[in-house]
Amino acid sequence: MTQRAFLDDFRLLFESQLSFLSPLLSGLKRIKCARVVPNCMGRMTPLYTRIIKKSFHRRFMMAKMTKIPVVGQAMEFAFFEDDDIIILPKEQVVKESLKKSSTIAVNIEAQPENIVLPSQVVEHFVRKSRYVYIMNKCMCRDSNHCSNYPSDLGCIFLGRGVLKIPKGMGRLVDAEEAIEHLRKCREAGLVHLIGRDKIDAVWLGTGAKENLLSICSCCECCCLWKMVPDLNSSINATINRMPGVTMTIDRERCRGCQACIKKGVCYVHAIAMKEGKATIDANLCKGCGRCVQFCKEKAFELKIEDSNFLRRTIDRIEPLVDVVSE
Repeated sequence: MTQRAFLDDFRLLFESQLSFLSPLLSGLKRIKCARVVPNCMGRMTPLYTRIIKKSFHRRFMMAKMTKIPVVGQAMEFAFFEDDDIIILPKEQVVKESLKKSSTIAVNIEAQPENIVLPSQVVEHFVRKSRYVYIMNKCMCRDSNHCSNYPSDLGCIFLGRGVLKIPKGMGRLVDAEEAIEHLRKCREAGLVHLIGRDKIDAVWLGTGAKENLLSICSCCECCCLWKMVPDLNSSINATINRMPGVTMTIDRERCRGCQACIKKGVCYVHAIAMKEGKATIDANLCKGCGRCVQFCKEKAFELKIEDSNFLRRTIDRIEPLVDVVSE
């Protein structure tokens, strides 16, 4: 890409940012009362989609801007306000963890809804939602030209906000089709995340963030949230491990081969070497469990420390978005 093309691209992106932030920047002393320019009924979505695709590879640069005083505060208000997103660990990793703890497994099976695996969290909300919408493509993989995972396994959105998504970007489906779609995502090796994600409400023009619940199926190579290490601490804190899930490393099993780091297994770069052994940064780790499946020495372990971990996850997400109302 030429320098001129880069500058033109960045100017377009920056002007788009200003279209969101101008009301905020004009009244910084009253930042809590500012209002972001709305994407009414998705009219701006085609433009935002083009900008996202053109600038996706520079998302890390944009993330670093959140650490700049005032600018970061404005960006947080515009795109991340009151977000709460939970990363669900890989099914097989959780199954193996539960096998090692019969006490927790028994307690989970005794729950009224018989919730056993993380996938049943997303299925719970899919079945409960009045409106279920599947996107034709994953914006991240499509923008990043992913060659490792299928781009046609798009996000699922729940709640009445989906009625404002512009035509041609996806379709309304019933619960069973959505659940089958999620199964295909897991079979492809993707990891689910679920929660309120204001960025989706902004670029899709779905109105209030309380009307849209996002269910994404993410890969380690293209996920938007690879930028977590570059975000400021308050935005970083909105992307979380599943309640009750912890990650540990058995230092005796770790041979210090660094394969997990060289292969980029951890998409948020939570793994580092210390004294010749792998370590996990608990502040960065989101508990997806990819490292557990990757390590041939079985040095990584995902632990379930709360028998109500699935119920706690549902209870945390439940009040974020109204998925029942018309």
